[in-house]
Amino acid sequence: MKTIAFILNGKEVSCEVEEEELLINTLRERFNIKSVKEGCGIGECGACTVLVNDEPHYSCLTLSSKIDGHDVKTVEFLNQSGRLHPLQESFIKAGAVQCGYCTPGMLLSAYSLLLKKREPDIHSIREAISGNLCRCTGYQQIVEAVTEAAKGPVEAERTVKTPGSENKEGLYKARKEDVFKILEGQKQSRVIAGGTDILVKKRKGEFDGHLVDISGIEGLKGIREVDGRVIIGSAVTHTQINESPVIKAKAASLSIACGTVGSPQIRNMGTIGGNLVNASPAADSIPPLLIHDGVCILASRNGLRNIPLEDFIIAPYKTSIDSSEILESIEITGLDGYREGYRKVAKRAALAIARLSVAWAIKETDTVFEDVRISIGSCTPMPFRPKDVEVFLKGKGKDDRVIKEAVGLIIQGIVEKSGMRKSYVYKLPVLEGLLMEILRG
Repeated sequence: MKTIAFILNGKEVSCEVEEEELLINTLRERFNIKSVKEGCGIGECGACTVLVNDEPHYSCLTLSSKIDGHDVKTVEFLNQSGRLHPLQESFIKAGAVQCGYCTPGMLLSAYSLLLKKREPDIHSIREAISGNLCRCTGYQQIVEAVTEAAKGPVEAERTVKTPGSENKEGLYKARKEDVFKILEGQKQSRVIAGGTDILVKKRKGEFDGHLVDISGIEGLKGIREVDGRVIIGSAVTHTQINESPVIKAKAASLSIACGTVGSPQIRNMGTIGGNLVNASPAADSIPPLLIHDGVCILASRNGLRNIPLEDFIIAPYKTSIDSSEILESIEITGLDGYREGYRKVAKRAALAIARLSVAWAIKETDTVFEDVRISIGSCTPMPFRPKDVEVFLKGKGKDDRVIKEAVGLIIQGIVEKSGMRKSYVYKLPVLEGLLMEILRG
């Protein structure tokens, strides 16, 4: 058991929790907060949404130990005065509440948005609630309710004393040396940072080992630029990468890609390190990292070792990381003066993995390709960057004959790499159209 202290709905609280206890269970069973409901249990429905430091999180995929020293809000926070919050009143007036199962999580996601944007547009509202599924209203009434609530006053953030704010040792921290010791002593251990993938596997019975939480290691956090290289800590979240001014300036495709991962809740929790170590062929971050010459920095008791990302992933869902190592950071080359982007084809607008993705960085004049970098995801078993085609395009004129030939070579390379898969009947024509559009600018 471990004692944690945190702010719950504006009040300082503490309790003992089990080593791998989930926040949803802590709130429901130890604090009798029943508004936090379990729906899917795997981070897809949003019924368990709470705010951690005013950002939406899925409590069904959050270890309770992670909230030590943090601020947690449930929907009860909105009407502590005994009156309905204006946002709640708007939901009622717009008919945005029917069965009510999704409503607490929906309200919290909307409230988080209004704290940051006082005049959100419809796109921002839809994006904010995209991690909360509603089976009843069809979302239109919910969007209308949030739009109406934005016209009035929104309760300001409360200033509260965070447990451990005077004594930083009270906040959860971890040391790399302790992690290495555990990894070496327990071979069935798995590292966890965000937990959006491994906790789902654990729930499904696909993993029954010990979890080693590295999210408290300070050296794994932060984004910085050093001599033209951008260093991203492995525990940096997708939201932090998406919003980082450094990433937007030096690796815009990566910023865009991380903004498409899962849902707002997943992006607030999931980390770049987890995305890479999971090594899914559909991972959104991998294509942009490849065109920026990503290098993985692995740490162990023996020191550091560097390995290019293209060598780090050796098979679908398999990497070259040793069981005694952790991914410390990912380093990329910053690109100035390039036209960058990321396109993702999926079955739905949110909470969907890529069926096909393309990242690109192109330096050009009006008539000539000076440098072209392209990477394609969710199409081949291994990450695919057609470097031979990049060389072919360098210095060539930007005309349709050259572009069509380059696209043809990329398609040919994919088939040679993977054979003719059934899915290619759909994917290759779509990819051809995307590549033509991208190269034409």
